[in-house]
Amino acid sequence: MYSNNEKVLIWMSMFDGMTNTKAHKLLSFYPNPIDIFRKLIADGSTIKKVVGEEVYFKMLNIDNNEIKNYIQNLRARGIKCVTILSEEYPEKLREIPDAPYILFCKGDVSLLSKRGIAIVGTRQPTAYARGVTEEFAKALAEKGLVIVSGLASGVDKISHETALKVGGKTIAVLAGGFNVIYPAMNTNLAKEIEEKGLLVTEYRPDVGATKFSFPNRNRIISAISDATLITEAGEKSGALHTKNFAIEQGKLVFAIPGNINNVKAVGSNKILKDMQGAMVLEPNDILLQMHIPLVSVYEKKEVKISQQQGDVSETLILKALQDGEQTLETLQEITKLETKTLNSCLTIMQIRGLIKKLPGNSYSI
Repeated sequence: MYSNNEKVLIWMSMFDGMTNTKAHKLLSFYPNPIDIFRKLIADGSTIKKVVGEEVYFKMLNIDNNEIKNYIQNLRARGIKCVTILSEEYPEKLREIPDAPYILFCKGDVSLLSKRGIAIVGTRQPTAYARGVTEEFAKALAEKGLVIVSGLASGVDKISHETALKVGGKTIAVLAGGFNVIYPAMNTNLAKEIEEKGLLVTEYRPDVGATKFSFPNRNRIISAISDATLITEAGEKSGALHTKNFAIEQGKLVFAIPGNINNVKAVGSNKILKDMQGAMVLEPNDILLQMHIPLVSVYEKKEVKISQQQGDVSETLILKALQDGEQTLETLQEITKLETKTLNSCLTIMQIRGLIKKLPGNSYSI
């Protein structure tokens, strides 16, 4: 299943402290990885200088049987190792300077080489951001793009779930190993992605996520994607790291404008200020730049009051919602409608698809 050179890369992944940087430096001395294993003692001083004394002595104490058992254990858990020497390793990822020397994968590995778009953003999206994330993920997945994200709560979770819901494909890049899914609340989602899409990480199964592993994950998210879309992001959002990696990697970057008074949209709005060509208002804006046939029928969420055929009460409600979501109490204050009339209109308008009810007894167009 694995060549001898690939087995050496898998062996290297067994050691805590064998960072991606150390692995690449070692491989620059030994382009034929099997030589690292064969010359472990003869070239001890050279190897020790690269990996450090602690890692070096651990390498000395691992024999062929332990390596074999390690590989068999991974296979038994449904984990495939895609090394930088593998034909299945995505060329898009190989092109970046700090490409991971190994990827642990669960699911459909062929998705790594498909056209995809990263959709990332805040972990606590507004109702507006939830809506546009679903909207864009649905349209882009239905056009055959693989939706790539980081399995975080919020925008990431919505992106993965929407792709799966419409029968599309999705890749979740993890910041830790498969046995320590973070956040734990997304464990069931990770299982579904494993069955219908692909889970990817550069970390062994039992390695937990750290504050350093999230930026590392983000470079992979952008690298295996052809473009990156930020639907909503705060000023210090990790999604902005993904944007920066995407720019460095020469990828397309898109962002959706948000409310200028919303702190959760400061980061994504700043992208639009700095990169005005990044602004997108509908999925077709992205498809055009990616040279993909447009969505044939795209129903905008925008509802123009002048086009409504409803009665005066509906018009009052729609007008009140034009500036964004409103609670039931606020709607009553603005429209001055009686409670019974307001509730009745809201129910009918939901059925007709004019508005939708949000968590917290709020409503939006």
